[in-house]
Amino acid sequence: MSYRWGIIGCGLIAPKFVQSMEKTGEGRVVAAASKSMRRAKAFQQKTGIANVYASYEAMLKNEKLDAVYIATSHNYHYENAALCKKYGKPVLVEKAFTQTAHQAEQLIALAQREKLFLMEAMWTRFNPLIIQLRNLLSGGMIGDIEKLNIAFCVKMNPLSIKMAPWNRMYNPRLAGGALLDLGVYTLAWARMIFGEPPQTIRSSCQRAWTGVDKTSEYHFGYSKGQRADLITSFCQDRPRDALITGTVGHIRVPSFMHPSKFILSRNGQSDQTITIEPDRINNGAAGFQHEIREVHRCLRENLLESPTMPLHETLEIMKTMDTIRAQWR
Repeated sequence: MSYRWGIIGCGLIAPKFVQSMEKTGEGRVVAAASKSMRRAKAFQQKTGIANVYASYEAMLKNEKLDAVYIATSHNYHYENAALCKKYGKPVLVEKAFTQTAHQAEQLIALAQREKLFLMEAMWTRFNPLIIQLRNLLSGGMIGDIEKLNIAFCVKMNPLSIKMAPWNRMYNPRLAGGALLDLGVYTLAWARMIFGEPPQTIRSSCQRAWTGVDKTSEYHFGYSKGQRADLITSFCQDRPRDALITGTVGHIRVPSFMHPSKFILSRNGQSDQTITIEPDRINNGAAGFQHEIREVHRCLRENLLESPTMPLHETLEIMKTMDTIRAQWR
């Protein structure tokens, strides 16, 4: 079966999704919608998709779609996904899933009530190397996991910062800030590594003049005494590595969001580098094809959510975000 997709939102990430869809060989994007016909037409010219709309609802009414990808800014995710559910569409929602845990709860309840598939587009979960890493960790390769350290920092150029009100990441009306844009990756990693939400949460942030967090740190404690120390920033330049420390070794994962290798260090042994061919991850595209294939698998098997990125984990991550932001007031 070839799946027919629609896209809501024609921003920077949407063309990458179209490119990845083509690489799957399992479906195609047949329509996209933007609030601006000018932007929709530009997207059509860039990607070659058949139909574009200046109304999300018009696309949902007029197109026969098997699934919809939400690629708008965070502040619109809830209303866009809820609209898709109104029209009976399975939905893949870009991260962060929503702005708040309350919105996430409502959206999940709506999808479950209507018996429609719903998933957060946490594409790193489906990376073949991440799956291999999880298998090694569950097999005790570095013993019991004690600590996780991650830095996800992007040093933006001065012009972008100067024009902050028009920059999505600095705009509070568009739910900007390092936590929602970058921190969601680190929180999802912590949830994946420790298999539970944190028991204790300490956090701090430095605010940009627009009011959003430009740098934020999160320190988590877990039920067995494990720790996670995470930092995200729009104004620092650090290696984007994850370091997982266990009782008999550690694993360093360079470019933890989309790794092509990790380095295993076991006590008293030489380091071992585990690699995977970049084409197995990206296949010449943006790397989204693995999450797309997961959506297709779930639809074929009549699943309402993905066991690899289940909705209760998405909700737990949103609750953790709510707690973090409450500490900044």
